[in-house]
Amino acid sequence: MHDRPIDAPVYATQTVEGIGGRLRERPEDFIVEELPLYEPCGEGEHLYLFVEKREMDTPELVDLLSEHFGVRRSAVGVAGRKDRHAVSRQHASVHLPGKAEDDFGSLPDERVAVLWTDRHTNKLRTGHLAGNRFNVRIRGVEMSGAVRAGRALRELAARGVPNLFGPQRFGAQRDNHRAGRDLLLGRLRRRMPREKRRFMLNAMQSAVFNDVLLRRIEEGSWCELIEGDLAFVHDSGAVFGVESVDDELRGRIGTFGISPSGPMWGAEMTRARGDVGELELAALASAGLSEEDLAESKHAELVPGVRRPLRVPLSDPDVEGGIDEHGGYVRVAFDLPGGAYATAVLREIMKNDLPGA
Repeated sequence: MHDRPIDAPVYATQTVEGIGGRLRERPEDFIVEELPLYEPCGEGEHLYLFVEKREMDTPELVDLLSEHFGVRRSAVGVAGRKDRHAVSRQHASVHLPGKAEDDFGSLPDERVAVLWTDRHTNKLRTGHLAGNRFNVRIRGVEMSGAVRAGRALRELAARGVPNLFGPQRFGAQRDNHRAGRDLLLGRLRRRMPREKRRFMLNAMQSAVFNDVLLRRIEEGSWCELIEGDLAFVHDSGAVFGVESVDDELRGRIGTFGISPSGPMWGAEMTRARGDVGELELAALASAGLSEEDLAESKHAELVPGVRRPLRVPLSDPDVEGGIDEHGGYVRVAFDLPGGAYATAVLREIMKNDLPGA
């Protein structure tokens, strides 16, 4: 087992020099705003809130709303998880049948501001978002770096963003995937909450996916289909096997209708064929795992296996150099679909170890 680093220095924008720099020196340097999938209809048992929070992650927000409104955590809905070290604007719902918002007063936490409220007929659930708008200031750089940052963003907008899992998936020590592997193989026997076991096992699957994607970037096939691929249909999440690549498939690739996919390995995952399948097996083996290990796993928390697109679209890019009371910066802004990591874009711009990520 050689266990490739989860974020090896392999880049889709290899011809664009990185600008370096630092992230998240203060919460205002990293702003993310959810783009809603739909608007609340104005009536119903669920109170919808659009909140701005600072230095608070999403589970903390759920706990706060649960306690404030006197409901179980399961009565609170969110569309996506947001990091602690940021300013995040996100939607939440609270099931409050027969109760008025005014009965509860203001939220008792100065880190959270309610921007608006409305009513809707159903709970907000994971994935109920069109995407996220990121607005990020990179510190410790020359303002002239905005030129190179703009080149990288334009290239990513044209070809797509490598759909890498960000470093936060792997923990502060970046080793959650190794703990997940040891848990799967029965080498890690300490007791831990079910949610933590699920997170560790998912980190293991995510690390193998990242390895596959980095290998595809190295060989130049990460944003194009090749024989044996399983094409991911972005609108539906379905996949289909690629027997040969014709002009129709190339056209659908060009319009981001479809993309090549990679493995979130599990016993029930649809397998790629040919050279693609062999590459994916090699990545699994380099993590010290085999198909048999996954098939024989008794862990109910292990996702049976799905396909994930190797790239996602980036839209509405913007970049500028500037200076404020904290010094110079390069500000970049862009939209990504739900589930994609801003760090996948920032690593292409900065090309360093993403200090502060």
